[in-house]
Amino acid sequence: MPERQQRVQALYEIALTIGGKETLTETADAALAGYLRKLNCSVGGIFRATETGYTPTATIPADPAGNALLSAGIERLAELSSDGFPSHTEPTAGDHCYLFSLPDFGALVIGKQGGEIDTATRSALTPLNEKLAEACRNKLVERQLREQRNRFEAVFDAIPEPVADTVVEDGTEEIIASNAEFERTFGDTDETPGTAMVPEITDTGESTQHSRPIDTDDGDHRITTETSCETVDGTEEFLFHGVPVAGDQADEYIHLYVDITDQKRRADELRRYERLVENLPIGVYRTTPGPDGEFKLVNQGLVDILEADSKAYFENRSVSEIYADPDERAAFSDRLLEEGTVDNVELQFETADGNQIWGEVSGIVTETDDGPVFELALQDITARKERDQQLDVLNRVLRHNLRNALNVIDGNAAMLNAAIEDDELQSHVKRIERRVSNLEALSEKAVTVRSLFDQGRSTTTACDIQALLMRVSNELEECHPDARVVVDAPEQSLYVNADVRLKMALAELVNNAVVHNNRSTPEVTLTTETVTRDGEQAVEIVITDNGPGIPKHERKAIESGEETPLQHGTGLGLWLVYWAMSLLGGDIHINDADPGTRIALRLPQAGGDAQSQPDGGTGVAVNSGD
Repeated sequence: MPERQQRVQALYEIALTIGGKETLTETADAALAGYLRKLNCSVGGIFRATETGYTPTATIPADPAGNALLSAGIERLAELSSDGFPSHTEPTAGDHCYLFSLPDFGALVIGKQGGEIDTATRSALTPLNEKLAEACRNKLVERQLREQRNRFEAVFDAIPEPVADTVVEDGTEEIIASNAEFERTFGDTDETPGTAMVPEITDTGESTQHSRPIDTDDGDHRITTETSCETVDGTEEFLFHGVPVAGDQADEYIHLYVDITDQKRRADELRRYERLVENLPIGVYRTTPGPDGEFKLVNQGLVDILEADSKAYFENRSVSEIYADPDERAAFSDRLLEEGTVDNVELQFETADGNQIWGEVSGIVTETDDGPVFELALQDITARKERDQQLDVLNRVLRHNLRNALNVIDGNAAMLNAAIEDDELQSHVKRIERRVSNLEALSEKAVTVRSLFDQGRSTTTACDIQALLMRVSNELEECHPDARVVVDAPEQSLYVNADVRLKMALAELVNNAVVHNNRSTPEVTLTTETVTRDGEQAVEIVITDNGPGIPKHERKAIESGEETPLQHGTGLGLWLVYWAMSLLGGDIHINDADPGTRIALRLPQAGGDAQSQPDGGTGVAVNSGD
C-alpha cells in the first residue's frame, strides 16, 4: 500500500476512536489508545489545562512517573507556552516526544521509541486533535452539568418546603419534577396547587417565549403571593414563590410553597387581641422602667381615662407626668422591678385637664431585646373610692351619731316610763323602747354587713359543714331554749371553701327562723347534701322551719338582687346572707315549705383532705333580733 494511502488509513482509524463514550475519562482513554496504536507509539497522555498547569486525563502507562520518555514529555509540556505548539523533543538518542495542542482543552503528548513520526503525518493530525479537543470539551461540560444537576437534585430534595418544577406548553402547566415534601404535602398530583396559580398564558408576539401576567417591578416575571391550597390534611395557607427558568421550547417555572397557616392564624389572633385591647374600657399601656420612663404603647382606654385628645398626648412625655405625685411612680417602678408582678395597686393620677383621679394598677415585667419593659393595666376607681368614702362617713354617722341619739331617746323613754302611771301612756313608751331596741339591733347588723366586704371575695379556708352546723345549733339552743333544732347531716364530713361569713349567714337564718316563728315550739331543721352545679360537685345546706314564711316583698328583693321604692326589705338580715354567699362564690335559693320556708345555701365542694375550720377561726355568736 502506498505511504500516503497508509497515512490516510491510519488517520481515519484514529478518527473512529474519538468520541462516542460516556465519560471524559473513557473518551480520552479510547482516543489515546487509537493514537498510539495507529502511530506505532509506546507512551502518551491527554492533559487538561488548569490555572496551575496541566493535569492528566488519560495516560499510557497509567503511572507516568515510571516511564522516562513520558516523564520527559510532561516536563517539556510544563515549560511550553501557549504559542509553542506543536513541539518536538528528543530526550535520549533514538527517542522522540511530540506535543500537540488540544484547543480550549489542553494538550496531547505522544512518545515514540526508535523512530520518528513524519512531518506530513504530524501536520495531518491537526484536524483530529481539534476533533479530540471538542469531544473532551463536550464531555467536560457534560460532567459539569451532571455534577450541577446532582447538586441541584440534592438541594431540591433537601429543601424542607414543597418545591415543584413545571413547564408550560400550549397554555397548560405540567409538573415535571417535585421534591419529597411536595408529595407529602399535596399528594401525587400533576396539577399545581393553589388558587389562580396558572393564569392565562399570554403570547406577546415578540418571541416564542411566554410569561405569567403577574410581574415584579424589574420585569423578571417572578411571582410572590399568598394562596389557599388543598393538601392531604385539608385546606392550608401558603406563601407562593414562582421563579421562571428560560427554556428553548417552553416556559419553565420553579414553584416554592411556604406553609404560613400557623403564621396567619397567629396574625389573626394578634389582630383580634389588638382590637380587644384597643376597645377595653380600661387603660392598657407599656412603658420602660424608672422614675420617669417612656410610653411605648397606649390603648384608647388610657386616652379616655386620662382625658387626653389622642395617643399623641403620650409621645415624648414621661410616665411620671401622669402621676399626681411623681414620687409614687418611682416607688411603684422599684416595687415592680423587685417583685416582677403587682396587682391592684391604688395610686392617684392627674389627667390632661388637670383633674385628679384614683386608679388601680396591675402590671408585669417583660424582658425584651432592649431590656425590661412594664406591661400595665389601669382601671379608673375614682367612683368606687368616692363611694367608699361616703360609706365610711355614713358608717360613722350610723355608729356614733345615731347610736348617741338612740341612747338619749332610750334614756328619756325610761324616765318617762318611771314617771308615768297611766297604763295607756306607758304602752306608748314601751313601743318607743321597742323601736329604739330594733334600731340599735339594725345599727349593729349594718356594721356586721360592712365587715363582710372587708375580707374580700372567696377564700381558701376549708370548712367542715357537719361541725359548723352542730356549733350553730348549740349556740341557738343556748339563746332560745324553747326552740327545737335538728341537725340531719351525714356522718362523713363535707367540706366547702368558706370562712366566718358562712357561719354569719347560717346564724342569721336559723335565728330568724326562731325569732319570727309564731308557733309555740319553733322548729328548725338543718340538712346537707351533695349536688352538681355547672358540672362540678357542690354542697347544699338546707334550712327549713315551721314558721309563717318570708314576706313576698323580702323574697323578691333578694331574688332580684336589687331594691326598688315599691319592693324593699325592712331589715338587713337576708341581705347579709345574700352578700355573704355571693362573696364566697355561692348562691341562695328560697322556696315555700309546708309549713314554713325552705332556704338552700349552695357552695362548691372542697377536698376532704383539708383541715376543718368550722368558723374560719373566729367565733360568731347567734344574735337575736333583726
